[in-house]
Amino acid sequence: MVAGAARRIVVAVLAAGTLVSCASTAASDRTVPSSTSIRTGPLTPTDPSRLAPEQAAAITDLALVASNEGPDDIDHGHSHSGPVTEAVLAPFDQIAFDEQLAVAVAAVPTLDTVEEAAAAGYQVAAAPGPGVGTHWVNWALIDQPFDPSAPAMLLFHDRPGRPSELVGFSYWLHSDTTPEGFAGRNDHWHRHTGLCVVHGWVDREMAEECAGVYFGGADLWMLHAWIVPRWQNRWGTFAVMNPRLCPPVAGTPEMLRCPDDANAL
Repeated sequence: MVAGAARRIVVAVLAAGTLVSCASTAASDRTVPSSTSIRTGPLTPTDPSRLAPEQAAAITDLALVASNEGPDDIDHGHSHSGPVTEAVLAPFDQIAFDEQLAVAVAAVPTLDTVEEAAAAGYQVAAAPGPGVGTHWVNWALIDQPFDPSAPAMLLFHDRPGRPSELVGFSYWLHSDTTPEGFAGRNDHWHRHTGLCVVHGWVDREMAEECAGVYFGGADLWMLHAWIVPRWQNRWGTFAVMNPRLCPPVAGTPEMLRCPDDANAL
């Protein structure tokens, strides 16, 4: 994450991790060494049993094939977190896009509660992020082909005294090049650098030390998709943030706000 407004996103957009730092020689090579004790975040889970065995295995498998290098560009798509410009699609692309979008929307009722998400293999993997919500990850889907109905992440909105509510999908794919996702030119994918994953929790980004498994991020691509009907995003279907999830500036600590470019719009 670059300095300034984008740096504040690092704290909240992702923070997850896994238990497999020594699962194999190849996987342990992905662990960033430290000369002293390795720091973890205050919310990092300490219980390795929080992950289902298949999810732990998926993280191990992903570590064996994912790049240890970071992206060439390190702005993570968050250098501008406000509205995005959507191009008019060619008729053929528009038809294909509409079909894909319909498939995605049709999947919403099967995943719109945390109970349904957990039953489908998703697990909370980060602290809530301003403008984004809370990421729930199904690690087994990251190294699978793009499927509009099966995002590797779900975005939930958590509010005190109210049930968590699904607000969007987040596609996260392992690919050497920009994924072939939705038809057309409007799905702008971004990447994150140096993710440290501890017990299924993204502990930090741009990690210099890691108590779990380290992913460089060069071949891990993310796309937020605001396709839940009640949470459509006026900034664009594939905008990084949804302004409806941005907390008020007044009274909110700087690290918990949306970036300045989002707050100003």
